[in-house]
This record gives sequence, C-alpha cells and structure tokens, in this order.
Amino acid sequence: MSIQDILTRHRFTVTSTGLRLDDQAEAPVDNPDAAANAGATLSLLALNRNRNRNRNRNRNRNRNRNRSLNNAAGAALQEPWKERELLHDLRSEWQDLPLPLPPNAEGLRRQALDLLVKQALRTTPQESGRKAEILREANIELSGYLRPLGIEELGGYDATEGLFYLILALTDEIGLRYKDRYNVLRPNQIEPRLRPLLPNPPHQSYPSNHSFQSFSIAFLFSRILPEHPASSELFNSARRIAENREWAGLHYACDTQAGYQLARMIAPVLEKVCKKQMLAAQAEWL
Repeated sequence: MSIQDILTRHRFTVTSTGLRLDDQAEAPVDNPDAAANAGATLSLLALNRNRNRNRNRNRNRNRNRNRSLNNAAGAALQEPWKERELLHDLRSEWQDLPLPLPPNAEGLRRQALDLLVKQALRTTPQESGRKAEILREANIELSGYLRPLGIEELGGYDATEGLFYLILALTDEIGLRYKDRYNVLRPNQIEPRLRPLLPNPPHQSYPSNHSFQSFSIAFLFSRILPEHPASSELFNSARRIAENREWAGLHYACDTQAGYQLARMIAPVLEKVCKKQMLAAQAEWL
C-alpha cells in the first residue's frame, strides 16, 4: 500500500508532535503489512516535522544572531565624530610619542630578506593556513579578536564589538599620521623579488596599522577586564594578525614592533576617548 493510499483511506488529526491516526484503535487489522506501513508513514511524518522544527529553530537562532551582529556593526561603523573631536582635542598627548626611528635603507633591506624566507615558507604545510587568514584580515572584521574571547558565535556582546570597531576607526587615523611622518617604502619597493599576497596599500609602511590596531584592542580590553583569562590570548591573536602582514610581504618586522609600541603608548589616550564605550562593554562581562 502506498503512502497516498494510507492518507486517502484513513482519518488524521494534526497534533503538536505529528499526525494522529483517528481510526487506528477501531479499525480491524485485516492487513498487518498495511498497518505497519501506516505506522512507518506516521513515524516518518513526525520525524520530518521534528526535523523541520529543529532546522527552523536553528535558522531563526542564526538569523537573530546575524541581525544582532549586523546591527552592532552598522551602529559601530557610523562615523564616530564625537570621539574624533575628543581625540583631536587631546592630540598634544599622542601626536609626538617617542616612537623609535625606523631602520636605514640597509637595515630595511636586511629585513626584506627575512620576508623572502617567509614568502618561501608560505607554501609549506606548516604555514598553509596563513593565506586564508591574510585574505580575511585584509578587511575590517572582528573574528580574530572575538574568537580568543570565546564570543565569536555568541550574541549579547554588541557593546564589546562596538568598542572594537571604534578602536579600529580611531587608530586608523592616528596610524596614518605616523606613517606619513616616517615615509618608509614598502618591502617590495626595497626588495623586488618579494611578491606580496595583496596589493600595497596606498600609504607608507612604518608603523604597521594592523599591528597598531590589533594591539590597541588587546590593551584596552585588558584594562576593562585585567583578570580575564582570555586577555593573554587576545594579545597572542593580535601578534598573529600583525605578523601575518609580514608573511603577506606587506610589512617589515620593525613595522610590527612599532605598531605594538605605539599601541602601548597611546592606550591611556584611547581610555579617555572611549571611556563610555569601555564601561558599556565591561557591563556585558560582569
């Protein structure tokens, strides 16, 4: 007997767990095989119903999480003009920080040779994962900062994500000012054998903004929750993101170190500028 025959010959009622065969108790079982088929059909219908319910529940959960992330990103990516004004009011505290001078041309050339070694090692199995990381980190995204904190797949941390976006926006401007001051050529302009994974950004090399921005996030989060066990992992992730720019052939090692030093020195200024956002982020963790 086909499924269509069973559905045609019997009366069913829709319940919360599936379909109920209303005449199952009264009807004599003339054909055991047909009864078995009916039971199997009902089980299949109930299973499909539960499967669809679970699928919809997961889809709704992911949709709600993505909506939360998109709302946080959209709000955070709005121009933070109030914070920029405060940052500019405090420029005497950050525009002339004692960042070490970059190496001379010969020193840069030696560091570029180290990048040639990294370029060759990029194809080895041990470093096979770096390319995907480098391409992902070329754009504004927070996975490298949220993953060490264990909240990459969680909602409810909009203020934390908003704070990170704000830090990225403010430090981008500061870093560009320092780049313009030192005016250091990109590595493949010193060493033509280098083949960067990405095009050279349209600004100078020293210091590395990826390094500066990543360590700034790590420093400010460590001030929000100094005892949080993931703080050290956030610094490790910042180091990985910064060094990936060396592996991409875009930055010297001195750029990475300068970005770290700049982040360390400017953290007290960013605390003043981002005070409200830091308190809101802290409240999500306490």
